[in-house]
Amino acid sequence: MNPQPGTGAVILGAGFSRRYGADKRLQPLGDSTVALTTCRTYCQVFPQVRVVLRDDDTALAEQLKPLGVETVIAELAHLGMGHSLAAGTRGLSWQWAFVGLMDMPFLQVPTLRELAAQTARADEQTILMPRLSAAAAARAPAAKRKQKAAHPIGWPRHYFAELQACSGDRGARRLLTKYRSRITYVEVDDPGVIYDIDTPADLAR
Repeated sequence: MNPQPGTGAVILGAGFSRRYGADKRLQPLGDSTVALTTCRTYCQVFPQVRVVLRDDDTALAEQLKPLGVETVIAELAHLGMGHSLAAGTRGLSWQWAFVGLMDMPFLQVPTLRELAAQTARADEQTILMPRLSAAAAARAPAAKRKQKAAHPIGWPRHYFAELQACSGDRGARRLLTKYRSRITYVEVDDPGVIYDIDTPADLAR
């Protein structure tokens, strides 16, 4: 099943890696980096990919250019992820935006394809969220199983105005609580939907 036309991805990558102790986005991962690995995965599924960066991310923006992604600057990124989310969804003409995190490079392409395909049967107020299967959860580190929300989260255009009004460091958690009854969970066998890189140990593992 093909995704609904006008479906794209917004990758939030304007964080400061405070827990990591260095810029985790630029850390080596295989023959690539965390940032490039994540963005390449999304580009294999979504024809439109927007990446949110900080205003001092000139070098990273240059690295991403060959992928053909759109980059936008979150000028208030230092105030929290909510501001990055607002910047990333501002001015979108899409019908659906899947919001993901740059520090989650282990997401699998089939997982993103399955999530995108769900837009074809969802209505204009359905929020799509991956949920890790029990079998996959058993393979994930215990600390990661405690994540409150898996990513990426699919938002139809109905919510764009509220996403653009987000601020602070809570991202879209307030909206997910407010509209919990509208969430449709898509079970996936992919620990990558909860596995973010917080520390060097996460990357080494």
